[in-house]
Amino acid sequence: MSDIFEEVDESIRQDRLEIWWKRYQFFVYGAVALVVAAVAVNEFVIVPRAEAARTARALELEQALSELHNGSYAAAEAAFAELAEGGSKLAPLAANYLAQVRFEGGGDADGAAEALAAIGAVEGSPFDRLALLKKAYFKADGQSMTELEATLGSLVDDEGPLGALARELVAAKAFATGDTARARTEFNRLRFDAAAPAGVKRRAELALAAIPVVEEAAPAPDAANEAIETEAEAPAPAPAPVESEETGQ
Repeated sequence: MSDIFEEVDESIRQDRLEIWWKRYQFFVYGAVALVVAAVAVNEFVIVPRAEAARTARALELEQALSELHNGSYAAAEAAFAELAEGGSKLAPLAANYLAQVRFEGGGDADGAAEALAAIGAVEGSPFDRLALLKKAYFKADGQSMTELEATLGSLVDDEGPLGALARELVAAKAFATGDTARARTEFNRLRFDAAAPAGVKRRAELALAAIPVVEEAAPAPDAANEAIETEAEAPAPAPAPVESEETGQ
């Protein structure tokens, strides 16, 4: 008896499924067609276009680098500026080259620093600390030591190669401003810095050989001691000649 009820229930379910399928089958077909079309568009339209765009940007960067190496600074600046403003993954790299073009081609330190400002503002970017160091190099000649240290910020405390380069810049600035004592101290630390690149250590040794050692002057004696020492060192007066009396015979 139970088998009969099960067969009836199964028949009812099949009828309901058939009714549902007849009602919604076109929607199902449409959804499947949309998924297939989306996959096809992504694989055959969007991905190839993205690849083509990346290839085009890479070729533009290569052409801009060629212009830079040939000394065509105006053309290189225009190309790098366009890439830097494009928002692609090549934009930070293009901005670094743009700063180089502006500084080398026209001595525009402010323009070079401006090109790097957007990169330095992005914390965690692989180019942010490098951009900060380059900006400090571009601005170092026109800044005081206090301003230079403010520009470098925490980079001078970095334990990696960029930190060593930042400390080398500080040492060079100290020497340029006449603070030879600090310059020798900073360069001497760089000689034994394990993270400093070999070039930094070599330049530090050359700088130490060129910077004169500042010797502390002996304290000047006070006036009283100086007077006593002068009096003690003065030669004794010569004795007066003795006149002999002439006697007649």
